[in-house]
Amino acid sequence: MVRALLLIGAVVLLAGGAVGGWFAARETEDAVTVTQTTTATTTTTSDPAPAETGLPAAAEETRAALLAAAETGDYEELRPLVPATGFEYTFGSPVEGGPIAYWQELERTSVERPLENLADVLRMPYTLSRGIYVWPFAYDLAERDEITAHERELLQPLGPLDTLFIPGTGYLGWRAGIEPDGSWVFYVAGD
Repeated sequence: MVRALLLIGAVVLLAGGAVGGWFAARETEDAVTVTQTTTATTTTTSDPAPAETGLPAAAEETRAALLAAAETGDYEELRPLVPATGFEYTFGSPVEGGPIAYWQELERTSVERPLENLADVLRMPYTLSRGIYVWPFAYDLAERDEITAHERELLQPLGPLDTLFIPGTGYLGWRAGIEPDGSWVFYVAGD
């Protein structure tokens, strides 16, 4: 009988502990813990890398400087970039006052807009011809029939294709050339 009483006592004790544990667990189960986490991220930014053009660094630097100057619409911004010698800007005799005077005279006496055209040309894809990077890409095309619809669209800012291409001659619109070392060697139109 003592055994039975001990057994019953043990069961009651265990049951009481289990019930107590259940109540204790229930109490903590209803408790809500809120944790707020703040994460701070520090990012160092710099100027974005220039777009990859495939040009030698010196040629890209010259192209970017010419484009920036042309986009101002001010010939004085372009003047320091014009080489003192060896620069082709007309197929005729050199003009008194040099390239800047020539382009300004063209603007005064015709519908030509050399600075605007220079900016348009330098925004276009280029071609490599005889070791010189030339804008626009159409420089190497012999006939306007060789041009895709997309290329026609690219050339549109320069004028009608029938004025840019001469049958049997090729592209004769405004074009600019820069050597791999960054030397600006020509900016001409016509033949």
